[in-house]
Amino acid sequence: MEKFIADGMLGKAGRWLRLMGYDTLYFNTNRKAELLRVGRKEGRIILTRDRKLALSNPDVVVLIESEGTLNQLKEIISKVSLIPLKENLFNRCSLCNSVLESKRKEEIKELVPEYVYSTKDVFSQCPSCKRVYWDGDHCKEIKKTLEKLFSSL
Repeated sequence: MEKFIADGMLGKAGRWLRLMGYDTLYFNTNRKAELLRVGRKEGRIILTRDRKLALSNPDVVVLIESEGTLNQLKEIISKVSLIPLKENLFNRCSLCNSVLESKRKEEIKELVPEYVYSTKDVFSQCPSCKRVYWDGDHCKEIKKTLEKLFSSL
């Protein structure tokens, strides 16, 4: 599976790639040498809107020219020939990119609102930032948006 770095101009697209299950780091820095070093060392595709960076490093950088997050995702999927898989959705922390771990309901009782605890049974937690995830209403909206995105490809 492809691995990415989204630069500071593509933070939202990077977050959506993580929601889709792609290992995507976010670099909000103007230190281009560091961005390139990490990209090459870790075998990551660097996604940017910086034309000069992309033209001078075509081996590791993909230029994204679209405006708007969904259009940018379409362009990323097209340019790197991604085949998004539904079974990979929601397996990474949308904030820090770590792979989520399944948690027993009892393990997260003190970490979620009482209503969520009483109405949900399946939980995941990020081992790095400790954020807890569950299939809430926002997941339905994310899934609808992704279905629309996938059907338009």
